Amino acid sequence: MWWPPNPRHSFRVPPGVRASLLILAMLAPVAMVHAQGGAAAGGQGDIALQGFYLGGGGTPLLDTTGTSFRFQEFLPSVGFLDGSLEAYGSQNRFQTGENFLELRGAPWMGEHWTVTGGDFHAPPGLLELPFNNIFTPLVTGRGFQVVASHDATEYSVFYGQEMLVSGDRVSYRLSTPQTVAGVSALRRVARGLQLGVRLMQFSTSDDAMSQDSSLFPAGHSASMVRTATLESLYKPRPNLKFYAQVSRAFTDAPHQVLSTLTGVSWENKDLTVRANYVRQGALYFPLAAYFAGDRQGPFAEVHYRHWKQVDLYGSASRYRNNLEQNVLLPYLHSTSSSAGLSTTLPGNFAFNGQISNIQFSQSGGGEDFYSSRNRQVSGTLSRAIHHNTLQADWRDIRIVSAQVPQTQRSTEVRDMVQLPHVSFGGAVRYQQDASSEQRNSLFFRAQAQVTARRFSAYANIEVGNDLANQTVFSTETYNTSVAGITTPIGRGWNVTGEMYRNRLNLAVNPENIFVIENGGALPAESLSAVDQWSFYFRVSRQVRWGAGLPQENLDQFVASAVPLVGAVEGVVRMKALAGPAVAAGIPVTLDGSRNSISDAEGHYRFDGVAEGQHEVALSATELPADFDRGQPDKAPVIVLPRRTARADFEVLPLGWLEGKVEGPAGTALDGIVVRIAPGNQYTMTGNDGHFAFYNLPEGDFELSVDPSTLPENAEMTSRSRVAASIRVGSQTPLTDFSFDIVLKLKPIRKVLELK
Repeated sequence: MWWPPNPRHSFRVPPGVRASLLILAMLAPVAMVHAQGGAAAGGQGDIALQGFYLGGGGTPLLDTTGTSFRFQEFLPSVGFLDGSLEAYGSQNRFQTGENFLELRGAPWMGEHWTVTGGDFHAPPGLLELPFNNIFTPLVTGRGFQVVASHDATEYSVFYGQEMLVSGDRVSYRLSTPQTVAGVSALRRVARGLQLGVRLMQFSTSDDAMSQDSSLFPAGHSASMVRTATLESLYKPRPNLKFYAQVSRAFTDAPHQVLSTLTGVSWENKDLTVRANYVRQGALYFPLAAYFAGDRQGPFAEVHYRHWKQVDLYGSASRYRNNLEQNVLLPYLHSTSSSAGLSTTLPGNFAFNGQISNIQFSQSGGGEDFYSSRNRQVSGTLSRAIHHNTLQADWRDIRIVSAQVPQTQRSTEVRDMVQLPHVSFGGAVRYQQDASSEQRNSLFFRAQAQVTARRFSAYANIEVGNDLANQTVFSTETYNTSVAGITTPIGRGWNVTGEMYRNRLNLAVNPENIFVIENGGALPAESLSAVDQWSFYFRVSRQVRWGAGLPQENLDQFVASAVPLVGAVEGVVRMKALAGPAVAAGIPVTLDGSRNSISDAEGHYRFDGVAEGQHEVALSATELPADFDRGQPDKAPVIVLPRRTARADFEVLPLGWLEGKVEGPAGTALDGIVVRIAPGNQYTMTGNDGHFAFYNLPEGDFELSVDPSTLPENAEMTSRSRVAASIRVGSQTPLTDFSFDIVLKLKPIRKVLELK
């Protein structure tokens, strides 16, 4: 970024300040939205001023300073808004970090949509890859990406300039002369079977390829490469997976190779087995600055855990490259195998032992023939004693080649002490190296950490020459000494400072790249910086507004809070003896929380129902008194986006029977029992002799008076049993009973007495 010179003043605005002003200008619209009290449920943000200074290794001092702001906000009924704004000044130049605006989970047309503008990341594969020996880089671009997903279906499209990440602690983006574009579709086509297809285009110019040849596959000059890839993953059982991939590159380059990857994975609590066979051409995934593909061969690994205290594991592979038979490129071959075990020994000692073998050869391509046989044997013994964790490591490395055979042996002893708020420890390694000359050396490591609430201080110091990480068995590119501190400074602000020093362990060469498959081609240049020191600082504060954000998984939260919706509807019918009829005014509940009333056609409907399983039921508490619930009275439904689920119900019409028991004037008429059959129900008359039976279904009944409950000397003057019927739409007449009091006089017998 350039400011026009002021003829009256010579003051120059530092790049870091320019970057900070730009960030503040970009944040102004966001701040105004929140100041106006938008409808957002809540969110959080992190604003920081940070800087990074790098020197040493014979290079001039590098400085990167600027401001970053990251915010996340949930918008009800819309989705999850995520954004990042980063701008820095570096070496009097303006640099941008990760700048994007993303709306995630927006519901539309039966899909959840994620729209990203700015810096985006596209995954290298569509399906879960059950193997860890295959490397495919992440596509990092600056442009746009749109993803529509639902359940196990996903569609995506992206386009942009491929970007690389530069800088250490304060990272910024560097553009490459390559444009990437892609469309993909993923779908579950059957139970346990998923298919994915992707079309991609990698394009650049001939001039860019000639000027930055290290960014592109060696030996190829194709400026436009299109690839078509089909993936499949089949899971017939939860612990069994079959994976297959086929890919073809379309370009003007000769000797096209059809790339394939097939394999199987089995995993349970006792046994893990993975095996695959890969055949990938040099243009399998020609993303600038990355090494992906150009290999063929099998791989297998096994992990057996039958015993509680013993684990056995092993792996083997055999690879070769240059499948296109390009005479300008070397032919590389590698064969590797590894085996080991972990076990618990008496006395609570833990032991881990491993042996690894790698055979490597290189020929052709204008290079001298080279071959090596490499073997590493290692063992670790550890035990926890109170607050201490003691560990001893032993390693033996043998490298046999025609140039310089080499043998390395090392023994390391370390201890780590864990106390409340404090941990510290150290290690010392004795190394012996026998190659063209005998070398003995010591390598030291010390570390400590102190924590107290929000205060934290830590240090990790490494001193010496790490010989093992300079071989093909390398696991670390740098060894690093670092010391840092994090502390609050009031009102929610935190300060972090860190100083560290890097030393290069690994010299990148074809053997390392091919065997380890670390994926990067560009780092071959950056690794030339040896023995560098750096200082990093960050002043930051986290802010929250509204209700903030939930602590749960944000993707799950958005999926539930902004769901895809469908509808539920049905008809309520009345089950009558004269035939079914629609029932109006019947309340129906959805998940016990939403109600709908059937209309004159007996129809009810719920709109805006979240996808998934729900329960629809007749409301037991609000059902009109003249209806009873039929069977079933509830039904589970599965709602799909933009679809309508259906559940119909029946209600039973209810009626009543009433009548009166009459008797002579002055006779008590209450408490007389009237029974109804079928069933075992009864009721009692009131003071006026009235009785009634309510909530009776349609049907034929018989009413009877219990004679034992009639007043004394009462006799029925009407029938004691009367038939009655209930029909929808018909009024049932009253049922009357009557009795009379009959006094029975005892006969008088006269006795004459004769005198």
